[in-house]
Amino acid sequence: MPMNSETLVKAPSLKVLKGTATSYHYSNQIPLSIWVRTASRILKHANSYASKDVQDQAFVLYTRFIDLFAYNLYRHPDLVRAKSDYQANKKTNEAKIYREYVQLRSKLPQLMEEAEKLGSALKLRYNEYQEKLKREETTPDRQRLIAAESRRPEPQLKSGRVFSDIELSRKLERLSDTSQSSVSGKRVSQLKYPEVPSTKSFEVAISGHENSIQVAPVASPLTHPAINSTEGRSPLRTIFLPSELINNFLDIASHNTQQGMETCGLLCGKLNRNAFFVTYLVIPEQTSTPNTCSTKNEEHLFDVIDQLDLFILGWIHTHPTQSCFLSSVDLHTQNSYQIMLNEAVAVVCSPGERFSKKLGIFRLTDPPGIATITSCGKSGFHPHPEKNLYVECYRISKENAKSGHVVIKKGLPYHLKDLR
Repeated sequence: MPMNSETLVKAPSLKVLKGTATSYHYSNQIPLSIWVRTASRILKHANSYASKDVQDQAFVLYTRFIDLFAYNLYRHPDLVRAKSDYQANKKTNEAKIYREYVQLRSKLPQLMEEAEKLGSALKLRYNEYQEKLKREETTPDRQRLIAAESRRPEPQLKSGRVFSDIELSRKLERLSDTSQSSVSGKRVSQLKYPEVPSTKSFEVAISGHENSIQVAPVASPLTHPAINSTEGRSPLRTIFLPSELINNFLDIASHNTQQGMETCGLLCGKLNRNAFFVTYLVIPEQTSTPNTCSTKNEEHLFDVIDQLDLFILGWIHTHPTQSCFLSSVDLHTQNSYQIMLNEAVAVVCSPGERFSKKLGIFRLTDPPGIATITSCGKSGFHPHPEKNLYVECYRISKENAKSGHVVIKKGLPYHLKDLR
């Protein structure tokens, strides 16, 4: 009996999933504070996947969290200073970073158990998938499926990584800090997820933007397939961005724009049916200049995002005196979001009349962008002679779906949270 390849759900092996989990780019050049924040978001995302029974993604992120603490963060040069500050004065920023590091690290034993349970379930699913393949006759459908699988590169485990209970237990013993007590994480309420209205087509209406982006309708299956990927073939789930949010942000930024000053905001949202939906535009406290925009009081900002139980899906900012592109400072800012979430994007608006391109949606390439920026220890504006560090990633049309993983869609509900 011929096999219908569409009815046979592919199941990745644990080797592939573990390789994906360890294929992030780590560097001590990135401050410990950012890595701790990243680890917190990784865990939050993993818990979200687990609650929705998305087992493979939950396993990948739990394993990444464990790997980050067991093999990397314990040797970060900032950790010694942070611990010393904590012992001297528990109210300093460095002390707060160390306290959060210890709180997150204390979750490792529980997360190892959870990852082991998920691994067992995923291994069973993979074995069942392989058995179904073996039972099927050699048909053209199966041959195409096998050929497609063989062409897909497998993520490689980093050298020295051995995911055995014994080794990780020893790691935990060495990393344990008996002077610190674990603190349970905050429980946040689930927000009701908005229904997505169906539309035939729309234009992004941006004041002064003559070349509006035409976007075709997007189907609403039970699960949105990840049809886009990075340069290294890692899947990118679709992000749905309300077109009205962009106009709203430009209105908010208009005063700064008239003064030639930048304005920034965070794009936050929910995961639903294997796709991300931007449901909040968060305007943080910020300091603006003609070429930069820096957030202030970030602890409060991330507390608000955690209380709302949101993913950080990217950021949006204006270039009142420049065209649409990512500066070297923007590249480093984008990197800090993209190492938290692969799909995170940077939206750049250039409302000035002299700029023909009014809107750009970008992500760092992977490779080479993320690795290049992660390993760069420079700050401020500086040249990056490397090519192809970032690309545009908005979806041009339904017919050209692989042009990008960001769909700008009219009529999607969203909320504004202005913290200024």
